[in-house]
Amino acid sequence: MQHYYRTDVEQVVADITTCTQCHIPFLFAFNFELTAALFIKDPLNQKEVLFRTPLGTNSPIERNIANKDIELQFKIEDKSVYARKFNKVSEALHRGDTFLTNLTVKTPITTNKTLKEIFDGTDADYCLYVPEKFVCYSPERFVYINKEGRISTHPMKGTISASIPNAAQIILNDEKESAEHATIVDLLRNDLSINAEKVKVERYRYITSISTQNDTILQVSSEISGQLPKNWGSRTGQLLFDMLPAGSICGAPKKATVNLIKRAETEPRGFYTGVFGYYNGADLDSAVLIRFIEKDNGQVFYRSGGGITAKSNLENEYKEVMQKIYIPYAKPLFSDVICVRNGQLQRLDYHYRRMSNTCKTFYNKELSFECLNEGLASCSKEGLYKCRIVYGDKIESVTYTEYHPKQVNTVQFVYDDTIEYSHKYLDRSALTKLVENSGTDDVIIVKNGLITDSSFCNLIFEDAEGRKFTPKEALLKGTYREWLLEQGIVEETSIKKEDVYRYKFVYFVNAMRGIDDCTKMEINKLEDYQ
Repeated sequence: MQHYYRTDVEQVVADITTCTQCHIPFLFAFNFELTAALFIKDPLNQKEVLFRTPLGTNSPIERNIANKDIELQFKIEDKSVYARKFNKVSEALHRGDTFLTNLTVKTPITTNKTLKEIFDGTDADYCLYVPEKFVCYSPERFVYINKEGRISTHPMKGTISASIPNAAQIILNDEKESAEHATIVDLLRNDLSINAEKVKVERYRYITSISTQNDTILQVSSEISGQLPKNWGSRTGQLLFDMLPAGSICGAPKKATVNLIKRAETEPRGFYTGVFGYYNGADLDSAVLIRFIEKDNGQVFYRSGGGITAKSNLENEYKEVMQKIYIPYAKPLFSDVICVRNGQLQRLDYHYRRMSNTCKTFYNKELSFECLNEGLASCSKEGLYKCRIVYGDKIESVTYTEYHPKQVNTVQFVYDDTIEYSHKYLDRSALTKLVENSGTDDVIIVKNGLITDSSFCNLIFEDAEGRKFTPKEALLKGTYREWLLEQGIVEETSIKKEDVYRYKFVYFVNAMRGIDDCTKMEINKLEDYQ
């Protein structure tokens, strides 16, 4: 990091302007005290300092890293210690020295992941990783400037757990939170007005949600915009610097409040609550460095804080500081496979239903299927083709390939009471590992003593009278399985491992392989049958 770390902040301000004028991409960051900076030209060409922004990234999110495996333990500073800081700020508020002060704490944490692994597994609009220094996954935009000179900022003030009944209405109607948010909006509107004209509030107090490893939280933001002069590129560095430190993480009035923060917190914040941003050669986007984990002398710390007003309650503010210690859940990608027979997509409504439900569950939005027919013409001839869809909050890819079934000659029972595959995740590593460890072509998974699925198929058991049953405890409710149930061809029932002997055959079915053309095995041919 040393060759990117700079203490000549004024020169960094000048370098930002020079690169903007020449349309050279760059990555930058300023610390809260404005005594140090980070500056990298053409940041996509290096892999040391990693970043993600809506404008670009040199390290796409590793969605297959399971955040449920990330452990984070902490013990926040004693309430009496926090109370001393809080009271110092509260006294200044009641004297009228400040209207709003952002008070932060530095909490020691332990985690089973490195800073790099946390960066890889986190899902946020703005992420920055500096090796052996810090990782940040910020939800809060600082300023965005497009090539036409439109500048906007999105202050974020107000946090509440989504698990609380009527959480959105509670946070929007809270008198203290409303006053705090109004103060910051006014401050940021004034900051924009230093360099921009026609400044106005585009959206006021709208709600966004963030999924964490423990909870989903709601946060309140506003959007303020203005128009910069046509020659804004000739002073980009200075107009950014004029707005620092960011109003949402210091308070108002800014100068007096920053001095109060230094007295109350007693130690520098460093890059925490500074800003970082990326310029792609045309537009510039930036974020406030919050949701921040740093390494200091071998110890790992989480930085968090909240806004204090004259109406603030010590207990509530103390809880908010703890609530903001989280790692945002990296929402996974999913896949779906649709059978294409003689140019016709099979059971399409079942696949639409499953994908729509998954998208709504994980992303709380509707999934568009407009691009699904792209490439369908390539497999319109007779035969069997596989349409494979990869999606998250939108469809990422659609591919059509000729289908060649996997040959299954040996199957073994395996036992795993923790496996979970209720949605068709793109990451199938847990299922693949079960097969690899078995030494057979496929496995029948037994969970808590009950039959579930194979590694890639639902199971249909047939008894001596020809009646067909599918395990009620199937890990994944497959589309073909659902069709069989709705048609009355099979029944759903719980099947214990020791009751398998009651059946004569087992069928391995999925979207590509129906009862008439799938693998069918005699029960007594299964390994570990007894």
